[in-house]
Amino acid sequence: MIFANTNKEITIIYSSEDHIGQQILAYAHTKDLPIHDIDLEHVKLTSMHWIELARRLNIETKDLINVENPDFLQKFNDLTDLSKIDWLKLLEHNPSILRAPIVMKGDKIVMMSNPQDMLYFV
Repeated sequence: MIFANTNKEITIIYSSEDHIGQQILAYAHTKDLPIHDIDLEHVKLTSMHWIELARRLNIETKDLINVENPDFLQKFNDLTDLSKIDWLKLLEHNPSILRAPIVMKGDKIVMMSNPQDMLYFV
């Protein structure tokens, strides 16, 4: 899977189990552009995908993860001193710990924690 890099499509990487992701997707449907939604409940991203996303977001891989997420705390407690590969493996096998849905359009890419931000994204 290669992430689209076009201004003619919105790509959303989210979990359908997360209400914020559902709301962002709903707001995206109000736009007049095709939507490529990647639901992490049904599509598994590889370590290479996560590396590419972190690179495009200009953040460290570990910053993709919400270490305050109840799933993270329950499963991994206070793990915070991990290698880059360890963070990737955690995210690859536990996508529910993604900090926020990722929205892309052309060269623009953001982690979106407020669904209303979608109204101004396009």
